[in-house]
Amino acid sequence: MNRLDNSQNFYSGHLIAKNSIYNLLGYGIPLIVAVILIPPLISGLGEERFGLLNLAWIIIGYFSLFDFGIGRALTKIVAEKIGARNFNEIPSIFWTSFYMMLFVSAILAVLSLFLIPIIIKDFIKISEGLQNEALNSFYLLALSIPIVVTTAGLRGFLEAYQKFSVINIIRTILGIFSFLGPVICLLFTDNLFWIVLLLIVTRIVIWLVYLVQCFKINSRAKFTFQYNPQLIKLILRISGWMTITNLIVPIMIYLDRFMIGALISATAITFYATPYEVISKLLLIPGALTGVLFPAFSASYVQNPDYTKKLSYSSVKYIFFLISPLILIILTFAYEGMYLWLGEKFAENSTLVLQFLALGVLFNSLAYIPFSFLQGIGKPDIVAKLQIFEFPIYLFAIWFAIRSYGIEGAAFVWFMRMVIDALVLFWMMWRIGPNSIFRFKLKKGQIFLLLIILISIVPVLTKDVVLKTVIIVPILLSFTFIFYKYFLDKIEKDYLLSIIKR
Repeated sequence: MNRLDNSQNFYSGHLIAKNSIYNLLGYGIPLIVAVILIPPLISGLGEERFGLLNLAWIIIGYFSLFDFGIGRALTKIVAEKIGARNFNEIPSIFWTSFYMMLFVSAILAVLSLFLIPIIIKDFIKISEGLQNEALNSFYLLALSIPIVVTTAGLRGFLEAYQKFSVINIIRTILGIFSFLGPVICLLFTDNLFWIVLLLIVTRIVIWLVYLVQCFKINSRAKFTFQYNPQLIKLILRISGWMTITNLIVPIMIYLDRFMIGALISATAITFYATPYEVISKLLLIPGALTGVLFPAFSASYVQNPDYTKKLSYSSVKYIFFLISPLILIILTFAYEGMYLWLGEKFAENSTLVLQFLALGVLFNSLAYIPFSFLQGIGKPDIVAKLQIFEFPIYLFAIWFAIRSYGIEGAAFVWFMRMVIDALVLFWMMWRIGPNSIFRFKLKKGQIFLLLIILISIVPVLTKDVVLKTVIIVPILLSFTFIFYKYFLDKIEKDYLLSIIKR
């Protein structure tokens, strides 16, 4: 009973909310910096170089997903040990996981060195004058893979200890410098090699800072570099199916941009990737929440599934009512926003792309909860099997769409994948978890909400900016009123009012 109480206190609603806010700031501040600095980067680098820099960000920022699920398994195992107050095993778990990630990432780096010339020269359409520059830059990126992958493990260790304030201070600094660093480089050179080198040096410094913080919260890990082969089986049992997810998900996330580069041009990547980079940052909201919820699901489901059910329902509810108004505003003012931010050329080429991607982000945001729920309760195989099934279908669909309809076709296929993903994951969550988690009952609040959603189509189809504004303001006010009146319980209303008063 005490263990359950400790677990609930450790993952209380107040702590989850506070840590989610830390995560939100850690992702949100770099987003603001990105919005400000992307225009001068495009202007200084040119559209083709910026397209290549975008691919570099993809590799250097998201190769952490190629840790074969070990980082995620590390978070889960350490969180369970902390909840059980079993601290003696944590140093050996930490180092065993670290060595496994280092080994895997080193192999991946070597393989990348052989694949890069094929990708640069034969796959991506790059002007001849930029090929050597791109080749040397991507060689640097390959060498940085071990740093990126093991950094994810260090961060996962801190997440298990709920050190989200520290994590997000570091994340904010890294996020800002990922955009500020290239701008500083442009004062001296527009050569991608030096820009990528600066980004990698920054990653190394951040890696050292993470390691120091890990030693600070667990001093025994600083002096016990223990590798325990007996733990490999435990780690792989959890990470095995996550490995498949971590291999397939990044490919599907970034396949569209590489296909656009191969079938159209590097310049077309810029018109597609720029709105994607901005709209996808809205995923920081569900990402901030589920980053905290993953260990909470792991700790609470076996001991108290009702508590897990409450977390799941509340999380979906909050994500929907936070994301939906933002998506509506973006859908309504997509052309005007692109025009003011990047000019007429981007507005003409990227508006429809932005709108499709925005709708996809809404469904993807909601899908974060069942995705984390299924992995957190020890059912990562369900998610992995879904992705194995849909990968070849998506590959063919995105290839056909780009060849037939260009970047707009790619955006539409991405949107449809997000819709299908969300529906299937929620259905699986309903079948696996407590059946009452998302049992739908049409009530007065849901009817009003449905009407508001239908009415929201009007400002999106309207051309006049003033008329759009006149229509959308009462829609947003009505949406807020319905959320407050019908979807918040008394405790939630009192808590919200107390925040407003403060």
